[in-house]
Amino acid sequence: MPLDRRQAVFLESLRRFLRRSALVNLRKLLTKVRPQDFPPLYEELTEREQLQLFQFLADKDPELGASLLVELPQGQGPALLRRLGPDRAARLLEQCADDDAADLLADLEEEFSAEILERMKPEEKAAVEQLLIYEEETAGRIMTPDVLALPETMTVEEAIRTIQERGRVEMSFYLYVVDQRHHLVGVLSLRELLLHPPTVRLHEIMNTDLVTVRTDTDQEEVARVAAKYDLLAIPVVDEQGRLAGVVTIDDVIDVLREEATEDFYRLAGTSEEERIEPSVIKSARIRSPWLLAVFIGDLLAGVVIGSFRGTLEHMVGLAAFVPIVLAMGGTTGNQSAIVIIRGLATGRVREGEYVRTLLRELGTAGLLGFLYGVLLFGASVGMLWWRGLAPDPRTAVLTGATIGVALALSMMFATVMGASMPLLLHRLGFDPAVSTTPFVTTSTDAVGSLIFFLLATWVLLPMVR
Repeated sequence: MPLDRRQAVFLESLRRFLRRSALVNLRKLLTKVRPQDFPPLYEELTEREQLQLFQFLADKDPELGASLLVELPQGQGPALLRRLGPDRAARLLEQCADDDAADLLADLEEEFSAEILERMKPEEKAAVEQLLIYEEETAGRIMTPDVLALPETMTVEEAIRTIQERGRVEMSFYLYVVDQRHHLVGVLSLRELLLHPPTVRLHEIMNTDLVTVRTDTDQEEVARVAAKYDLLAIPVVDEQGRLAGVVTIDDVIDVLREEATEDFYRLAGTSEEERIEPSVIKSARIRSPWLLAVFIGDLLAGVVIGSFRGTLEHMVGLAAFVPIVLAMGGTTGNQSAIVIIRGLATGRVREGEYVRTLLRELGTAGLLGFLYGVLLFGASVGMLWWRGLAPDPRTAVLTGATIGVALALSMMFATVMGASMPLLLHRLGFDPAVSTTPFVTTSTDAVGSLIFFLLATWVLLPMVR
């Protein structure tokens, strides 16, 4: 997307200050841009300018540098840290939120990541290492461990004073109440705290109906829970029920965006790695397995069609309708697959409803198959008679009816495959977005061509011999 006039002026000023090493002016300029608006400007800079900018920020204003660093698109932050070196990288990561620092370090080589950690302040290093022990894409990895936990015996007045004294802490309008062993026992909002008398104790006013996730909960499930209950933050507990941290709404939004992007790339037979590192060879390697599956499937479809050479020799006109039968079947199957995959991802398709979901998709395919089968029947009869590919009207009508039925059956088979494959893969614990689409495409082409020519052979061939 091209820069607007304001962004273009800002970029020109940024480059001018970098050339002149006008560091005071550069810092003033950068404080005027929202960190979220910085990535498009960063991408317009040359690699030399990017490095020069963040070297200055790491040395003179690490806090500002960190706020800009965490907003860079996935993959660009770690690449920049490699160029900065471990010392400057450590200064920037010390100013990042612990979960952001952990994410950046996790994308670096283990040896380089260890070098950075060794150069960080002990307290910052310990907090980040605490997150890195959790598996990637879990609640433990994306949570903020610096969360305010108040004892259940504390009064409202003491709680307000504690909040004022703590200063910088992740609260998100919720306060978490723990017992003597740090087990999470309740939650209340800042509003509820302020509306009660100063002498009331927290265990008297807290809400004990808790919605929590565990440190090993998948991040996508965390996002679903937060969305389901309209939470601005969701507490994370360990195996013993002790409060470990909190996942805030900004992290939930990042997870939803990341998972949706990942699913779309997988459905297309590629991955986000192709966008992050746009190498021609790497792009070809990433896309190749998906295309190989389609290639083999269509090769199998060619074998099927070739085995019905006798049918084609007697009814050459059938060849004109093979592409539409296969294309409609493949498209219908992929539509069903995408609907089911997205339904599984958002929780709209749940266990116990698989049969009903499959029947609904089959009903939709039956209706569409009937509609387009009738349309293809009319079109094929007209084409066969007009082009002289049928010897008489009766043969043209019967051939058109056979083609229409073949289309309807192909669409229904494709729908069954498109709807059932994601459900089966999900039930087996696999990600349905990875392998559903190529499998549906290849099986639909092979079976669709088989349905088409079997019907033609059984119904039409005896008439024209």
